[in-house]
Amino acid sequence: MNRELTFGNHDTISIPPGATIFCDLDGTLVDTDYANYLAYRLAVFEVTQGQIELSFDEKRANRESLTKRLPTLTDTQLKEIVSLKTGYFTQFLSVTQLNTMLARLVSEHSLENTIVLLTCCREKRATEILKYYGLLEHFKRLICWEVLSSNDSPNKYETAIRIMAVHQESIVVFDNDPFGVEAAINAGIPGPNIYKIISEQANPL
Repeated sequence: MNRELTFGNHDTISIPPGATIFCDLDGTLVDTDYANYLAYRLAVFEVTQGQIELSFDEKRANRESLTKRLPTLTDTQLKEIVSLKTGYFTQFLSVTQLNTMLARLVSEHSLENTIVLLTCCREKRATEILKYYGLLEHFKRLICWEVLSSNDSPNKYETAIRIMAVHQESIVVFDNDPFGVEAAINAGIPGPNIYKIISEQANPL
């Protein structure tokens, strides 16, 4: 069975020397939901010429959720919104929230452990976030959407294991997504090596 950690708690976690750490980004290392929403709200407002102001929803905004919430948007508008949102996101980095416990672990273990960012977001955004918090130099490798989408396996952990050429027993995982945790287990990573990050962040609005 996997373990659970509350986002930002200050528990001490023992990481064996030589272990490879696979760390997710959104909701795990950094809470980006509100910044993501603000970027989408601005993009929607601009594309619809002020006719639609996107309200906050606890469920993370993405293209699929916009299609359901705003069914009158055309495919062209959706593409433009997603493109604009990507550019606007940087403006709202200040409202993201760092998981200080995990950030400290990453910085303290970067010399004796191989630390890999494993995320389904695009590399440009991942790099911007890590630079903002001064963490980029602590990651040996960023495995992002560009790499994951070009691989046959839909399981990001199977892909990362193959790329890094490491054994499952030597991997420690941090991931907030239940599907991500399940994928890690299905990839053969032992349950006790998997830490599910539980968010208790309050609604920012």
